[in-house]
Amino acid sequence: MIESEDTINTSRRNILKKATVVVSSLVAVSAITSTAQATPLESCNNNCLQESIYLPIPKQVPVTEGVLPLSGGAGLYYWDTGGDGPTIVLSHPGRGSALTWPYQQPVFSAAGLRVIAYSRRGYFGSPAGSADDTGNYADDLNALMEHLHVDKFHILGLAAGGFSVTDFAVSYPNKLLSMVIACSLFGLWDKDIDERLDFILPKAFGGLPPEFKELGPSYRWAHPEGVKAWLAMEGKSRGDGIRHGQKAKSTITWDKIRTNNIPTFFIAGSADLYQPPSMMRAAAREIPNSQSLVVPEAGHAVQWEQPELFNQAVIQFFRKHS
Repeated sequence: MIESEDTINTSRRNILKKATVVVSSLVAVSAITSTAQATPLESCNNNCLQESIYLPIPKQVPVTEGVLPLSGGAGLYYWDTGGDGPTIVLSHPGRGSALTWPYQQPVFSAAGLRVIAYSRRGYFGSPAGSADDTGNYADDLNALMEHLHVDKFHILGLAAGGFSVTDFAVSYPNKLLSMVIACSLFGLWDKDIDERLDFILPKAFGGLPPEFKELGPSYRWAHPEGVKAWLAMEGKSRGDGIRHGQKAKSTITWDKIRTNNIPTFFIAGSADLYQPPSMMRAAAREIPNSQSLVVPEAGHAVQWEQPELFNQAVIQFFRKHS
């Protein structure tokens, strides 16, 4: 999902175009949920009356935290589980931050992965810095990887986090093992896709409540406690509210992505209002040998609504390409 860093409450079309913090902050967000999130829906016929089951947010594993200083007074907050396994970097949505991943952090770590998440400039724990020096997605992430001594890694971008994924893939392709793009247009301007998004999203869409736009209706109906927990995470993720916007380092095109031949996995939520499955499938058709998955009944926050299905699919993909 393409989301401007500084105009999150404007229309989705405009969004498309345009320090140290302790680990208790992440745990505090997790602890808000009393009963928690959905397991994958089992196959079900038209007479099925069973609702999806919700599990509590799992206990987080210990992490190393820090804030990497950048030019102009900016910085990147990050947490890192460490470990000797393959590294996965998590790139958050526009209504998220490094706090977006409580359902992924311990599960990916238990699968043998070194898990790193970070907040882009102006989000939770990351100073925005000067408006005259905003940097770019790819160079910021590359600076963090060099700081953490990571040479090659897998990357997962959710919604606006897809900007960082494809900008890095085009700018530093030799450093990526694979990439997962979930519910995102990933920073690529395609006239046909752009016009279709204009068609499906009304002008008033940007002013609707965030939980309506981001979370699927089945999830909101079945699990109001989870909605409250997501809203708490989203509120913390805003940081101090100062953002200057950021652009990509490189011009992203289908040809550039295809040329780099990076294994790619597209994930869509079947109830996503921003990037519906049909749009994600159209993107997947542009990338030879890519994989795709539609998560049932999930909205724009598939990792939060259906974490077990999401985690299992992502882990299998990364193992295949490690």
